[in-house]
Amino acid sequence: MFLRELDQVRGLLGAVKGSLTGVGITAFPRIIPSYFLDSYRIIAWRKTADLALLRKKAEIFCLEEDTGGGLPDSSLNSACLLAHGAVTGYLNGLSHPRNLLLYQNYPELERLAGKEQWNLLANGAALRLRLRQRAFFQHMGSLLNLPLAPGGIWPLRMVHERSYRDWASMLGPDMVFQFPDIGQGGGRGTFFIRSAGEYKTLVEWTGRGTWRGVRLRSVSIRRFMEGVPASMALCITRHGILRSGLQEQLVDLPYCGGFPENGVFCGHSWGGRRWPPKVQDEALRQAGMVGEYLSSLGYRGIFGIDFIVQMADGVVCPIEINPRFTGAFPMLSLLHLKNGIIPMDIFHMIEFMDIPYKIDVEEQNRKYAMPVRGSHLLLFFPRGGRKGRYGSLRPGLYQYGPDKRGFLFIRGAAEYGDMEDEEQFVLVDGPPENIDTREISADPLGRLCHILFSFPVVDGEGAMHPKARAALDWIYGDPAPVERGEETSPVSGNQRWVDGYDG
Repeated sequence: MFLRELDQVRGLLGAVKGSLTGVGITAFPRIIPSYFLDSYRIIAWRKTADLALLRKKAEIFCLEEDTGGGLPDSSLNSACLLAHGAVTGYLNGLSHPRNLLLYQNYPELERLAGKEQWNLLANGAALRLRLRQRAFFQHMGSLLNLPLAPGGIWPLRMVHERSYRDWASMLGPDMVFQFPDIGQGGGRGTFFIRSAGEYKTLVEWTGRGTWRGVRLRSVSIRRFMEGVPASMALCITRHGILRSGLQEQLVDLPYCGGFPENGVFCGHSWGGRRWPPKVQDEALRQAGMVGEYLSSLGYRGIFGIDFIVQMADGVVCPIEINPRFTGAFPMLSLLHLKNGIIPMDIFHMIEFMDIPYKIDVEEQNRKYAMPVRGSHLLLFFPRGGRKGRYGSLRPGLYQYGPDKRGFLFIRGAAEYGDMEDEEQFVLVDGPPENIDTREISADPLGRLCHILFSFPVVDGEGAMHPKARAALDWIYGDPAPVERGEETSPVSGNQRWVDGYDG
């Protein structure tokens, strides 16, 4: 089949034998195949309040719901989830071949898949682990002559043996310290160091040679590059490399203040910034080179590249690759669906399921390059054990209330297409049910939910939209939401609508 239009995807997947099941800590990130396959299922660990909404699209087996607990927080990955007896028993009831769509692969999961005869729609664990290493990125950057930020990788002991002045004389006063041994992304293990005092604090924090319970062996230290954080999603197929447009990445927004780390990923904004043609061309050039190189190593499917863009000079500096589904998904795919474009998830799946198909890569990339408009923000539990509004938050569509002094819960919703205008937003991918204060404070980057907006939440200058600030202020505030038709409660800290959310 020559795959061009959305309506062709349903027929293509419908002819596949066996079962297709998405796997995730929460169900929402694996929802896209449900738009094309009625028999699609999802296995998730966390019991989130949006499960009833998502079950209108797919059958969902939730381990926390089924067992009343299931896994400790220290085991939150797909390997531990799928190894649980209740999950294995559920999968045993599905038809062969059992295809599993994953966030990423693990060595222990590969061994389990071999035993259970599962087909993992993901790259081999050894290849993924190699590609995620900062040493690999540094080697690839040198080989491809990419404009990497000056710096390198050193043994951790060098942090304790050298002073801030030593590093500053080599790389400049502003630096980025990252610990490659921290496998999780989103800013974990990343620190922006701009003074001797900040460096001293970092030395103290790593005095025992661990961070977040992980033994540290090395540290990546690079010059801090001023500019706009950006990213690109790619998918390596048998016919060529698919590439999204350049997308603005949101990091360290004011509402996530107080975290020990920097570079905390908060979401994406599409359509608010006009990328100069020189910037777009350079990002596409670098992405193409990286894609071809990864393809030569046997990598297939979705991955992401993060950049720092210096708009005035047109400089595009790649800072890392993510050999997995990235934080842009499934939001980018939902926007593509809204615009009638085949999501990248589909090409990722059919590559690993070895489904015969043809595609015009240039034509598909022209579609992916078309502007999309919208955004998403990732919300975290606030620090200090505060619960905020969690007891009354519900997944679905919200609207700014009368006189802009509150928010109305309209109905259940989980898509960009559910919003009629910029007066509304959608809360999804949470919140977790039965929230406990101990759970809130367990992980400084513990996730509460996503909120979706039909407009870019930051403008071309990087300023946050006041309506997005108001939504954040309300979610982290005290007054409860009201139903349509009830008297609207005042917004806590209304002045911050104008002055900006201060966290």
